[in-house]
Parts: sequence; structure tokens; C-alpha cells
Amino acid sequence: MQKKKNKIISSADNVTDLSNESLNSLFILQKTLDLNVLIELFDNELKRIIFHDYLNYKNSDEKININIGRVIQEKLTYDLRLNNKNIGTLIISRKKVFTESEIENIEELISLLIYPITNSLLFRQAITNASVDPITKLNNRMLFDKIIEQEIDFAQRYKQKLLLMMIDIDNFKKINDSFGHNKGDILLKNIAKKLIEFMRRSDLVFRYGGDEFCIILRNTMLDGGNKLANRIRKNISEEEFDCNEIIINTSLSIGLVELHDDDNSIKFIERADKLLYEAKNSGRDNVITELHTI
Repeated sequence: MQKKKNKIISSADNVTDLSNESLNSLFILQKTLDLNVLIELFDNELKRIIFHDYLNYKNSDEKININIGRVIQEKLTYDLRLNNKNIGTLIISRKKVFTESEIENIEELISLLIYPITNSLLFRQAITNASVDPITKLNNRMLFDKIIEQEIDFAQRYKQKLLLMMIDIDNFKKINDSFGHNKGDILLKNIAKKLIEFMRRSDLVFRYGGDEFCIILRNTMLDGGNKLANRIRKNISEEEFDCNEIIINTSLSIGLVELHDDDNSIKFIERADKLLYEAKNSGRDNVITELHTI
């Protein structure tokens, strides 16, 4: 059986030709740049005119898959386009077959969704790009500053364990001076990849700046965090990093702290930083973990 092609929907050609009801829907869809909220708003607008059981927006390029409701066999599938660029696929389904009149109304409403979805995708990409370090592709300092506040609030509110690991590449300035900044950048990338290999899905890794990284460990006991830090330290010190035909050996100094009940982000980070510098001052290639608090 030949697979039926998805129908392609582009944006409404002329806003002045739209009905008052359509203009009102367009106004509602332009209220947000949050993609999840946008799809919910569209679903609500669609339900006002056409009953349906399920709506799905998918964009494989951006790894987006938003589902509302329960999928039913009878469905309409649309490829969304703007200026011949694919911006995702929309599926609408229900038990009852859609009438021609209903399909016409659905497609008119979808045409109003094209520009709001495009704006939401651009906004999402801008936020992602602004939050990612261009060299290591890790989350950057700006995102860390936002996330650490949320993580502390959540951990203190729900009495969860939270650890912070501050990591510094030993003698990184000497590496840059000896081999050049390009080789230093390659080393940063290689170490970032190694750090990711050690992480669970719940752990968050950041490039904090320069030769520093930091890791937020959720629901982790201090003893477990200390063992992880030492595994990371040992692995890096034993690795020979191929930096574009130059082999570089290096090591890490690491400071590890756990969240206290009276901590804010400043206290939490300062304690981790202090232990990091203790690790460096005690000979480098070292992990200093704070003592358990009673």
C-alpha cells in the first residue's frame, strides 16, 4: 500500500483577508514565545471550533515532541513550512472522520500557527546558543548562575542532597604558553567530553570560565560525590590527550561541597571555590572534600 504524503501548510497569505475570529486566534497565538505554551494555546483554539482527541507537534531537527491528549487512529498530518523550510509536523486525531468543512477550518487555523511557531523556534535557538559554551559545547556560566538558584531552592524545600564540584585544569596557562591557544581549546573540548562520560542523566556539567568547570550533583551523598571526583581526577591524570597531533598530559584540582540548610548560591559557590584552591595549593592533582556537617 502506498504511503499517503503529508499535506503541506504554509502561512496565511494576507492578514487583511482574515475573519475577525481568525484575527483573534492569531492575536492569542502571538502572545508567547514558549513553544509548549504555544502548542497548548493552539490546541485550545482548535477545540473551540473542532472537537479532537489528540494533537502532536514534532520537530525532529530540534528534538521536539509535544503531545496533548490520547492518539486515535483517524488522523490528519501536516508538514509545516515557511519559505520552503520545514518547521515541524502537526498531527490531529479523533475517533470520528473529519468532514471537508472541518478540515478547511483546521487548515486555516494551522496557517495562523506558522509564524508564531517560527518565532518560538528562533527564540528557543537563541536561548540555547546563549547558554552553550562555544568551545566545549557544555552549558555556560550564564546558565549555571540561573540553574544553581533553582537547584538550591528545590533541594532545601524538599530536603534533598545537593553537591557542587568545582574543577580546575592544572597549569593550563603553561599549556597555552607552550603549545598555543588552539591546542588549549582542543584540550578543553577533550576534558569536557571526559566529564560528560562520568555523568548520570541527572547531573549537570558547566564550563564555569577559563580553565574551570563545575558539576551539580543531585541526590548524591558526599561520600559518593568524593568517590566520583577521585575517579574523574585519576582518569584525567592517566589520559594522554591527542590535541591535533600533539600529546598533552594534564591533571585536575577539585573542590567538593554539599549544600547546607542556611546556604545561598554565594555561600555554596564560595565554599567550593575555597576547597578548589586548597586542592591546587596542596600540590594539584588532588580532591579536597569538605567534612560532613552534623
